[in-house]
Amino acid sequence: MKISFTEKDPNKIIEKITDALGGRELGKMVQFHLQGEDLVVTISKLGTSTLTFTNKGNKSGLKYELTNEKIAFTHKAFKDDVKAKLHKVIEQAGGKIA
Repeated sequence: MKISFTEKDPNKIIEKITDALGGRELGKMVQFHLQGEDLVVTISKLGTSTLTFTNKGNKSGLKYELTNEKIAFTHKAFKDDVKAKLHKVIEQAGGKIA
């Protein structure tokens, strides 16, 4: 999975994603943060899963590529559903997913 943003400031991207999560139930269990230049998504509820997106750079913004995925056993059954919800949130924050 690849995510691209026209925004060049990773902190502003996280701010926009957090705003898009708003009062959703998903926002209570999902956290986006930076680890160096990487974007990390942590899902915490009945276990912890992490998705690490490496910054691949982009002249017209930022581009992240999923490079590491650790899914908790209890999350495996809901993986596709949660990813679909994350797609919507990222798109609402101005990101494009490939």
